[in-house]
Amino acid sequence: MYEAFVPSQMSSKLFYGLHQIKDKYDIKYYSLHQFTPRGHIKNNLKVLGRYDVIFQTYLYIQPIILLAFLRRIGIFRKRKIVAISHLALRKGDCYINHRLLKLIYGTYDKLLFHSKKNMQESIESGMIDKNKCEALLWGEDLDYIDRNCLLKQGNYFLSTGRECRDFTTLIHAFNKCNNAYLELYTNKVNYDNDYSFLTSEQGMHANIEIVYVEKNDETARYLSVKTAECLCVVIPINKKDIYYCVGLTSVIEAMAMAKPIISTRNPYSPVDIEKEGIGFFVDTEEDWIKAINYLSSHPEEAEAMGKRARKLAETKHNIKLCSVQLQSIFNT
Repeated sequence: MYEAFVPSQMSSKLFYGLHQIKDKYDIKYYSLHQFTPRGHIKNNLKVLGRYDVIFQTYLYIQPIILLAFLRRIGIFRKRKIVAISHLALRKGDCYINHRLLKLIYGTYDKLLFHSKKNMQESIESGMIDKNKCEALLWGEDLDYIDRNCLLKQGNYFLSTGRECRDFTTLIHAFNKCNNAYLELYTNKVNYDNDYSFLTSEQGMHANIEIVYVEKNDETARYLSVKTAECLCVVIPINKKDIYYCVGLTSVIEAMAMAKPIISTRNPYSPVDIEKEGIGFFVDTEEDWIKAINYLSSHPEEAEAMGKRARKLAETKHNIKLCSVQLQSIFNT
C-alpha cells in the first residue's frame, strides 16, 4: 500500500490517517472489493489472518460475516475491528436479514462516522450501541497542500464534484450572473451519476467552462492546483441525495486551500459553513445567484472567509488529527 503512495505527489487524506502512523505499526493493505461468490469466500478467509486490528475505510460487511460468527462463539475476541461508516446503518428488510445485520454490526469494536447526524440515526435504529460509535475527525493533508499548491485568489468559481451533483441549477444560476465565471470539472459517468447531458452545455455559455476529466491521480493533482487558485468553491447537491455528508471532500479541500464555499444546504455535513463564517448555504436558484454575486463583488470578504476556513482546517479538520484519533482507538 505505502510503496505505491508517494506523499510528495498525492494527498494522504483518503488513507484516513494510516499514512501518518505507518512507522508505528506493521500495516498491510488488502482490497476486499470482490463482488463474486468466490471473491466473498476469499475475503472472509483473508480477514482471519494474523492481525491485531482490521480497519475498513469504508464499512463493507461481506468480508466480516464469517469473523462475526466466530467472534459470537468466542473465537477472535481479542482482535479489534474498526470501520468508517459513510452512511447511517439501516434495519434489515426482513427478520432474518435484520438479525444478520445486527450480528455483523455488533462485532465491530468501533464505528466512525463522518456525520454526527448519520451516527445518531444509526444509534436510534437500534443497529449499533452508542458506546461503539464515534464522530470522525477527518480533513485534508495540509502538509501536502503547503508543499504542492500555491494559494492565491483568482477570479473564477470552481466545481470539482462527481457525486450527486445538481449541475442544472448551478448552470442556470451562473447564466444570470454576468460578472461571475465558473469552471466545472467532472466525470461524464461516475458510478450511478451520469453527467453526459453536460455535453450539450459545453461551449454554450460565455462565463461557464465545462470540462470532462478522468478519475485518476493526475486529475486529482491538477484539480488541487485549480482549487488553490480559484475565488470560491461551489458544491451543488441534488436534494434527493441529501441523506449523508455528500460534498464533504470538496468542503475539506476548500478549507485547506483557504477558499470560501457556497453549497447546497446539507444538515449531514460536519462543517456548518455559515456558523463558521466560511461560506453560504443555499436552497434555491435565487440563493445561488445572491451568493455568487456577493462574493464576486466582494473579493476582500471572500479572502477573509478563506482565511477563516484555513484556520478551521488547521485546528479541527485535518489528517493529522484524524491519525491521532485512529491511533488512540487502535491502542485502547
